[in-house]
Amino acid sequence: METGTGSGYGGFGRRRSRQTSLSMPEMIRLEGRDVRPARVEGSNNDVFRNPKFVLVKARWLSDAEVSSCVACSAKFNQLRRKHHCRQCGLVFCNKCCKEKVPLPQLACEEPERVCELCRPVAELVTKSRSTSLPFQLESAKGLAQATRDPSNIHKVVELGGVQALITLSLIDSVHIRRHVTSGLHVLSTHQQLHCMLAEAGVIKAVCKVLMGVGETEEDTLCDGISALMVFCKAQELKTKALEDGALGPVLSVCTQPSPAPALLALMTLSHIAESPATHDAIVDSPKQALPRILSMTASKDEQMQELSLKILAHLSNGNDQNRHRIVQEDFSSGRCLQKALSSNPRCEQVLCNAACLVANLATSPIDQGGLQEVMELTGSLLQSDPSSTEFLYHLTRALANFSAFKQNATRLVQYVSVVVATCLRSGIAQVRTHALRFLLSLLSHLPDQTAAILHRDGAQELLQGLGSVPGLMEAVRTTLISQAPDKAKPM
Repeated sequence: METGTGSGYGGFGRRRSRQTSLSMPEMIRLEGRDVRPARVEGSNNDVFRNPKFVLVKARWLSDAEVSSCVACSAKFNQLRRKHHCRQCGLVFCNKCCKEKVPLPQLACEEPERVCELCRPVAELVTKSRSTSLPFQLESAKGLAQATRDPSNIHKVVELGGVQALITLSLIDSVHIRRHVTSGLHVLSTHQQLHCMLAEAGVIKAVCKVLMGVGETEEDTLCDGISALMVFCKAQELKTKALEDGALGPVLSVCTQPSPAPALLALMTLSHIAESPATHDAIVDSPKQALPRILSMTASKDEQMQELSLKILAHLSNGNDQNRHRIVQEDFSSGRCLQKALSSNPRCEQVLCNAACLVANLATSPIDQGGLQEVMELTGSLLQSDPSSTEFLYHLTRALANFSAFKQNATRLVQYVSVVVATCLRSGIAQVRTHALRFLLSLLSHLPDQTAAILHRDGAQELLQGLGSVPGLMEAVRTTLISQAPDKAKPM
């Protein structure tokens, strides 16, 4: 009879509890089961950089702790003896634990006894270490199928199937990478696994696959980009995704002729751009990110237009230098923003995102000269009585931002009447506030001309609006008293 203690067979011991930079949990809940994810020996779990990994061995359950087979529940006796699975460390009868399998992933090169619960996945992980392409393909295909099976996915996570899929991504084979990306995509849809996957090198693996995929491998492209998108949606993993090289393949897939992966890539880039910490990397990318994104604003696919303009709007919400780069690239690319605002799309969000972008760019002091045509177009669109609340808000904000610069005053004063009628009388508080900004700027730059128009078309609304802004009247009163004190000595 086999004997065993808590210290284990052949070095089997308790998993070491380690705290990683991503706070990978010791135990997770997956498909209704408590699962202990496989860990790699040593301090670095990144198997993409260490494909010949050795896993930490499971605790070997002692004979004294069990009286029946874990798999079939048969009671142990003098004839039905106890056998330990070298993979999971649990105790089984001979019928449920009779096969022997090499386990190089556990540093066991000779065949070892493995239970029937572990054997299917353990064999696939073992075959992933083979130099035989058919075995590697069998491993990738089998592990990908197991990730889609709710009754098997826990074994993939516990026995090193995740790590095996990552190392298989290093093999240059169309069929293997198809299965690898399929499996990694399914795993990435389980939020509980995100930290484990990122730490193990999944993002690097997916990026590596995507950079080697041909145009005809649409399913692989879609699965790979979809997996990356999951990580880029998670706020705490956006920077990790960039560090692991996500930007290059995302930009590359954006320009694919196949519309489905290109659209998914653009959606992924939109999630990346939500984080201000990523803006410089995108703008300064050697992959020519800005020209590519700007070119997509002219796409016939309005969803592509919407997303590319949304990305640019995110980028324009950062520093002046990035805004300046966008204006420069727009000029070099043939005035894409002007074309987008003039495109009359069926999807109103295209115009909303374009107006948001223009409003952000309008705050740049050094780019006012290059934005004159867009500024005029913004005023014209406001005159068309936009029905969308969001569109109206961004148009009003854009004009208010342009009006802050004195050189724009003579061209903007023509819009005073429409700003009063459409914006100052709006039921939306923020629209009214931006309208007040616009009118006060013009009163400062062109007092006589602006006052004459307001006297005719909106003085009452202006005064009412000013009086309704919290704290504004008190600030004006304080400023006036500083100029003409309310207390004075006799003259």
